[in-house]
Amino acid sequence: MAEPRFTFAWCVLALAGATACSKPGTAAKPSASTPTAAAVSAPHASQVKPACRALLVVGRATVDGAPIATSALLDGAHWVELEAGASVALRHTLTSREFKLIGPARVLPCRNGAEQLLLSFGQMSTSANLGVRPGAEVLIATPAGIVRYGDAALDLEFGIKGLSVRVKQGEAWVEPEEHGKPAFKNPLHNGGEAHLAAQHSSARALADACQTAAETAQESAQRVLDNGAAGAESSLGVRAAAHMRARSKARVACAIAASAAFAASDPAERQSLSASVAHSDELWQMVPHAGSGQKN
Repeated sequence: MAEPRFTFAWCVLALAGATACSKPGTAAKPSASTPTAAAVSAPHASQVKPACRALLVVGRATVDGAPIATSALLDGAHWVELEAGASVALRHTLTSREFKLIGPARVLPCRNGAEQLLLSFGQMSTSANLGVRPGAEVLIATPAGIVRYGDAALDLEFGIKGLSVRVKQGEAWVEPEEHGKPAFKNPLHNGGEAHLAAQHSSARALADACQTAAETAQESAQRVLDNGAAGAESSLGVRAAAHMRARSKARVACAIAASAAFAASDPAERQSLSASVAHSDELWQMVPHAGSGQKN
């Protein structure tokens, strides 16, 4: 009779990563990719999967070399490249969040259908008062660190000098990668600006940090479900809070690593790093069986 309790606890904890609750023993996996062809026609509303729709395309912007057309769906699995002078205005199909990408840039918008963007280099801006829900945050990751907000209009730029952020409306949190040190105080409010230097860690080091954080989150998830594993002095609430922190750290670390992986110049290294991060992403989102971590 204990399993429903564990399942309920997990569903609450899963909110920390903005993922849907799964049956114990399964991993939260990305949805099937929506076609990325530039001239994709708008499907019936009931068939729309979480993605970004191109509201307006100016100049040359491509996915896998194919030009993006207005109204095209971007599935969150293929990177968008913009030439100098190009821009793409996007809207999340489920939440109505809006973003604008400005070239030259390489961006992965709506990563795996989530309100998450990876900025390998380039500029982008966000809009306020759209898609706002209690507890829902947008995460923008770069190799230097992340930006997260619930409701804000921002201007961002990432390049060889690092990440620059300006808050035009609302508030946002800017956090460096693990070895970076911010010279400002969070959150940033209207008119606030922040700069993070280019990443201190290599792409491989960031992928390793992602894996470590993912393994820690997986272990903490098991402790939530196994009453005896954490010791009699540790209550379910304490274990759940520890897991939420571990899961949040893994989500951020792996988003940073994913953005750095695609910035690697060598295609083989890029593929290897991306595969490592994808495995870690599955790890920290995995829902273990109650009792699976207990030894006989």
